[in-house]
Amino acid sequence: MVPVESKVKAGTAAAAVSGLALWALGHYVFKAGVPDVVASWTYAIVPALLTFGAGYLAKHTPRPAAPPPVLPPDVAVTRPEKTLAPPAAPE
Repeated sequence: MVPVESKVKAGTAAAAVSGLALWALGHYVFKAGVPDVVASWTYAIVPALLTFGAGYLAKHTPRPAAPPPVLPPDVAVTRPEKTLAPPAAPE
């Protein structure tokens, strides 16, 4: 199984937390109902800022180095010959 990058985990967690934060905002702060303008801006900006910040601050997951290619023993690696013609002499 391929490990999930820490930046992806942080962004996902922040998105979940932002959903809970938006619920708490609507339930406890605006008890009579969240105004439409506040709701639309909050639902658009808060999750974006939280997931961006979490992904930006999370440490990068290093990837293992790729193994060197293995060639069959009967294959010779040669350089291709130059195929370009030399430039014409000036007249």
